[in-house]
Amino acid sequence: MIINISALAVMVRRMDESATLKSFVVVLAVLFVLANLENLKNFMQWELLDEIFGNRGLVIAWVVAAFIGAFGPLGFIIWDWVARQPWRHLAAISGALIGGVASALLGAALGAFGANLVDEIDSYTLPEWSALFAVNGLVVAALIGWTNSESGRVRNIAGWTLIIFGACVLAGLSIAILASEIGEPEYTWEYFVELAATVVGLAAWVAGMMLVVWLVVRAVRHRIVLSGDRPRELLLGAIHRKSLWARLAFLAGLPSSLWHLRAIPKPPFWAFLLARPLVYAGVLLLVGKISAGLDLGGTIALGSGGIVGGHVLFWTAKRLAARYVWDPTHALDSRPPVLFLRSFEDDQLRFNRSRWNLVGRWFDLWSFRRNADEAMIDEIAQYGPVVALGMPGETRIPFGAMRYYSEHEDWKKIVTDTAKRAQAIVIGAGDSPGVLWEYEMLAREDLLDRTVLLFPAATADHDSKNARALETFVKATGTGPGAEPPSNDHVIALLTTDAGPTLLTADAPTAAAYVLALRAYFQKCTSRHLADPLVLADCTGIGPVASKNG
Repeated sequence: MIINISALAVMVRRMDESATLKSFVVVLAVLFVLANLENLKNFMQWELLDEIFGNRGLVIAWVVAAFIGAFGPLGFIIWDWVARQPWRHLAAISGALIGGVASALLGAALGAFGANLVDEIDSYTLPEWSALFAVNGLVVAALIGWTNSESGRVRNIAGWTLIIFGACVLAGLSIAILASEIGEPEYTWEYFVELAATVVGLAAWVAGMMLVVWLVVRAVRHRIVLSGDRPRELLLGAIHRKSLWARLAFLAGLPSSLWHLRAIPKPPFWAFLLARPLVYAGVLLLVGKISAGLDLGGTIALGSGGIVGGHVLFWTAKRLAARYVWDPTHALDSRPPVLFLRSFEDDQLRFNRSRWNLVGRWFDLWSFRRNADEAMIDEIAQYGPVVALGMPGETRIPFGAMRYYSEHEDWKKIVTDTAKRAQAIVIGAGDSPGVLWEYEMLAREDLLDRTVLLFPAATADHDSKNARALETFVKATGTGPGAEPPSNDHVIALLTTDAGPTLLTADAPTAAAYVLALRAYFQKCTSRHLADPLVLADCTGIGPVASKNG
């Protein structure tokens, strides 16, 4: 059986991006509590008591502020918990409310802008009015295309239209500012610094408005998706241990390998946890929300350093996490492992992302979506330790599955013994002699029912390689989808569903498609769950997909 999962993969990508952005916003809850504690301290000053208690409305306002400040951080947990419940009508109602409020605010802003135009209506000629409406219509159309279109080409055209429009606006305002100061006796360094700061501020305002529109549209669309009869954990990602700590760790953007209290003393935990606040502090410095007592140049340097330092700290956290190796003779974790097998030609099963897609590559970095190795640590390490053999001669351990570096020719015995006690086996498709032996071992030990086969992200070269890898797997195991995939589809994974061996394909080999395949495997999703995103039911259970009849 062959199923195209492109529609679901698009939804998973959006949810992943929202979770990544939310992990930065969670920092706001901590800052909000600290600010509220400062306000409460001022509130408790004795000289203010008489004034405050003499005004009942002010007392009520302070009590409400204190309550919100105390329980504000729980709002993120409650919101995520609600999103995971099968309350479809609540999702639809909340989406309608968000859209309604956003539309009202946008209408109010346009009304205020229109009122200012009316004051100068006599100074506008018909061509000027026509040009104004044409430009506004172009911007609105570009916004709609940028935020709503499913076509990458349409989004790119709309995005570049908005960028060019914003650049023209900034250039015009800069020229106007310079022209208004043309009578100045001299142009000092400070003058040009102030001019540059003004232009940067205008650019930040335009970018901020575009970001707000984008976030509102995404929020409404997510509510629409969640209002359908779809598996929530397939879209949002599973939280295996339903504890408060695991929910907090998920919201903070930590990989699932650190969703337990034993991770607190470990350096990677704190490096991952502090990286986002450092980036956020740098942004606040640059936009002037935090005063460091420095001049403009010092503030820019310190803010930029915070942003860069946060990224470096996040990268360092991955390096620290990679230090923990796997010893198959002395297991530190009693849970059955997840075994990761692959060819050393593509040691981590990279997800191909365009070099110039900087936004996508940024999301990949912070959401652990650069390769399948990282994605498994983020998604399925919560079920059990993810282990793998290390590449011979490797001196720098990559972030991902815990490696064991075999010094002898005993790797086949180690792989076989680990596969027998593994709860799941994820194998990268290939046709090399080593991978062929792994195929035959899985068939010989009757382990195919707990195996998911991931195909490398296809390029022009990989298209033929993946076809050969699938043919090799079918010949070695006698298991296959029973049909050839469409020529325009990219093969993503082969797993077992209720319909038997099922080949998952997609229009594009995105990271979200591979993450979706892993989630479907570990959440026991049926073929019906994956085939039609409009008639999905909740996935239940943990562990490899079980074969069923019906």
